[in-house]
Amino acid sequence: MEHISHHDNTSNEEISLKCDTFPVLAESTSCSVKSSTLSVSKEVREHDIPQTDKEERDTVKLVENDSPNPSQLSVELSKRQRKKLLKLENWEKKKKEKRQKEKEKMKAKRLEAIEQGLPVRNGPSRKELKRRKISYADAAIEIVIDLSFDQMMIDKDVAKCVKQLLRIYTLNRRSERPIPLHFVGIEKDGAVERHLARNDGYRHWDVRFSNEHFMQLFKPSSLVYLTSESDNVLDQLEPGCVYVIGGLVDHNQHKGHCYQLAQQNGIRHARLPLAEHLVIKTRTILTINQVFEILLNVHMGKEWQQTLLQVLPARKGVIPKPVEATHSDQTIGKT
Repeated sequence: MEHISHHDNTSNEEISLKCDTFPVLAESTSCSVKSSTLSVSKEVREHDIPQTDKEERDTVKLVENDSPNPSQLSVELSKRQRKKLLKLENWEKKKKEKRQKEKEKMKAKRLEAIEQGLPVRNGPSRKELKRRKISYADAAIEIVIDLSFDQMMIDKDVAKCVKQLLRIYTLNRRSERPIPLHFVGIEKDGAVERHLARNDGYRHWDVRFSNEHFMQLFKPSSLVYLTSESDNVLDQLEPGCVYVIGGLVDHNQHKGHCYQLAQQNGIRHARLPLAEHLVIKTRTILTINQVFEILLNVHMGKEWQQTLLQVLPARKGVIPKPVEATHSDQTIGKT
């Protein structure tokens, strides 16, 4: 019996020595057999972990903890996601520097043009453009961009959509007859709003932004949703109408969605007269800014055929229809 008790004391002393060898997290200086054994095994596991990546060590420690604090848990990102975030951060830092260099370059070109006696600019100056304000009260027509498709687009396509909105704003701002423009259906804190916020001062654009649906902002009788699936041909712009363009960049994955929206809301719909004025051998899918530019040019008094040939890219291989065929198509459409 004495031999057995002496052996137990020796084991406890050996374990106590082990507790002194490895750092123990417990605040108490005394170490029992059970707690010391757990501490030793835990510390051995930590020493076995390769000391190559700090993030990996932090992750292992969180996994070992029985009840980790949710606030300490970090979302694990893949290598590609980390590179993408780093690239975005670097772009945001360099964006202002890049714009400053562009301004200096434009200033140098302007001084060079003055020295050579060349015209400094073709269009209106920035100050003139800022003084221009669109009269919504006296407008013949209005155009709405429906941006309620956050959940139907991946982030890359949302970025393309916002770039097209920027192009629309620029075209309208520099036009001699700008059209009242509405960007509606923007989801609060959504992807479209996030990408819009990357453009400094976008809230100061001469555009009306809204989180509400277009059905809540305009009379249903005045709305005309533009969709290529419609059987109704838009042969002229009707005064007092509000033309809705779907702000959806989906590479034709949701074909007919805007047409269904128009039917569900019980409003009128129409398509642009592409087949009536052009011979097109490829698909007739247009971007948001192309549809707007067509409407803008027709609003300024240009003919449909001239406008369509000007706006549609050359790669589509479009050719104008003969005048006789154009008139016959329009006659058939009216009968």
